[in-house]
Amino acid sequence: MKRTLIIVITLAVIFAVALNIPGNIESIQSKESKLPPIPTSSKLVEVHFLDTAHFQTPEAFTVSGGSIFKTAEMIHGAILVTHESDSFLFDTGLGENVDSQFKQDMPAFLVPFMSYQKGQSVLAQLSTNSKLPKPNKIILSHAHWDHASGIMDFPELDIWVTNAERNYMKEEGPPAVFPSQVSSPSIKWRTYSLSADDYAGFSDSLDIYDDGTAVLVSLSGHSPGSVGLFVNTKKGKRYFFIGDAVWNLDGLEKLKSKFWISSFLVDHDKQKTNAIVAKIVALATVNPELIIVPAHDRRAWE
Repeated sequence: MKRTLIIVITLAVIFAVALNIPGNIESIQSKESKLPPIPTSSKLVEVHFLDTAHFQTPEAFTVSGGSIFKTAEMIHGAILVTHESDSFLFDTGLGENVDSQFKQDMPAFLVPFMSYQKGQSVLAQLSTNSKLPKPNKIILSHAHWDHASGIMDFPELDIWVTNAERNYMKEEGPPAVFPSQVSSPSIKWRTYSLSADDYAGFSDSLDIYDDGTAVLVSLSGHSPGSVGLFVNTKKGKRYFFIGDAVWNLDGLEKLKSKFWISSFLVDHDKQKTNAIVAKIVALATVNPELIIVPAHDRRAWE
């Protein structure tokens, strides 16, 4: 059965590529997408990229129009943001117990497509690198297994998710959400709502420190409660961490959706996801200094 499913999916990929399914996303223009000035308090902010695992996959799996013969170098990671004496993680990457989580919850027919090369967990990196500040909370871009794997490594921390995402977690299961990661009654969930305050064209936002240095915005689509994170740093860099709105930077550069089978498997609402991608591209056009970082494209992490 497992072998048959692998063959069927592989043939579907080849068939889709042969038909050249375009996956084009209609562009938009928005005068409201201009970023506000960099706040003076950004001198307090640093960003650390924490790589926890790698994987390789045919480019065709990651973006519409991608090549079945070209390999995409991908990553699972976390972002550590420091603001003066406070720090937080945006996602966790793959945690200490990911192997057992994966074995327990990943459907067998998807295992060959979701395998990974494990690196150091965030917990291990914090333990071995004294220069990295310890986080005081974890904010999830969304609750999928490769973003929430490490929350049990930090039992003392509050785990921030939107109300919509918390409700989604209670209803959704594998392969998106792993019960082995999110079902423990000891997890300190902190649910929150975004306010109706516009930020760079995004109508719902939350200013974490009330100073414009770290701002969450709604990216609902890939999951109901997905969020993105804007960060302004002391080096004058402006980042936008967009979770899984796209997997491949080409999705932004060429205005392409995920490969249709991939999108069918992982995007809760494809239409909303594509609308978010169009909005991000419009934002990048108006703000060329903005560094947009998808969660998995290794090129964006280098």
